[in-house]
Amino acid sequence: MSTPMRIHRVFTLGIALFVSQLALARLPFSSEALGKVEGTLDFCAQADPPAAAKYQERKKALVKDVPEKEVAEARKTQEYRDAYDWITTELGKVPKDQAVQACAVGLEKDK
Repeated sequence: MSTPMRIHRVFTLGIALFVSQLALARLPFSSEALGKVEGTLDFCAQADPPAAAKYQERKKALVKDVPEKEVAEARKTQEYRDAYDWITTELGKVPKDQAVQACAVGLEKDK
């Protein structure tokens, strides 16, 4: 499987996990799902600085309807930290040009 295809699958997995958590969790999402999605968005903001503001907007939109206290508590959990670290480590293994391309595709698909 090609690297761009693997990158796309990682992004798709992150989004799928997040969406499934919306349906199943008492809260809108689990700490783990939040960590993976925010880790992906932060990675993309670093990999693609000209579009960093768009990734940060997306990150804010994820939690716009959640009380700030709940978001802060979720970010403090071990599950969040483990998921965030895992996704950023995995994405960090991807060549920068391919990562930027995959991130840009992610922004385009979400329009």
